[in-house]
Amino acid sequence: MAEDDVPATAADIGRRLGDKKNTVGNYRARLIAAGLVQPAGHGRVDFAIPGLREHLRAR
Repeated sequence: MAEDDVPATAADIGRRLGDKKNTVGNYRARLIAAGLVQPAGHGRVDFAIPGLREHLRAR
């Protein structure tokens, strides 16, 4: 997700990780509940914490 400059789709994330759609959906729900990502349109998520994308890219 940090690789993208725009909100990512679950399909893109699953393709990169090689995971099934339901696995990605479970992680998506957990990350939303934890406040790390937020819904950003139909099927898309984006980072909820300002600067998190840049921090992860730097690592």
